[in-house]
Amino acid sequence: MTCDGAPSGHRARGLSAAVMAAATHNDNRLLAIACILAGVGLASTQDAIVKSISGGYPVYEALMLRCIGSIPILGIFVWREKALGELLAPPALGLIFVRGLILGLAYLCFVLAIAAIPIANAVAIYFTMPFFVAGLAGPLLGERVRLHRWLAIIAGFIGVLIMVRPGAGVFEPASIFALLSALGYAVGQMIGRPLSQQVSPVVIAVWQNLIYF
Repeated sequence: MTCDGAPSGHRARGLSAAVMAAATHNDNRLLAIACILAGVGLASTQDAIVKSISGGYPVYEALMLRCIGSIPILGIFVWREKALGELLAPPALGLIFVRGLILGLAYLCFVLAIAAIPIANAVAIYFTMPFFVAGLAGPLLGERVRLHRWLAIIAGFIGVLIMVRPGAGVFEPASIFALLSALGYAVGQMIGRPLSQQVSPVVIAVWQNLIYF
């Protein structure tokens, strides 16, 4: 049973139907790949900056500075897409809030992790997220993850381990924060898949930034 009273099985089937219908008409894989690569690059730069200031700023100030810095960029996108009306009264506001809260907690956990352990160790643990995403895609979205995709995820994770070369710090208690961050982001992506078919991405981003703040 879900929080709004709907049976979880019906909710899962509803999400699956919405996702499959949207995928038939709106999928643009090359654009999606480009956006993911750009997002990972920007997020990695942000993480390095947060790590560099973690010794002089408490976590809550680092999060607030991140939110304030993104306001002008988000404002430009709202203006370009003429999304002010949707921003003030977005559909699926409850789902937007739940997703934003989950992602906000996930980011908080990641910041706590990189403040306490080497960033390479935190990144290595965080990249377990694709395993969570692949594992949740079936029961939550009805998307079957085939064997070759699992093999690609495993190969990618091995590549991450080779690149970042995590040390013994991976087994420190603070590493649990990085693992919780990966799980939180995975759940956020599951919610974001059908949500992005109902609400403009820029509106989701603005509300998410507000919830972070």
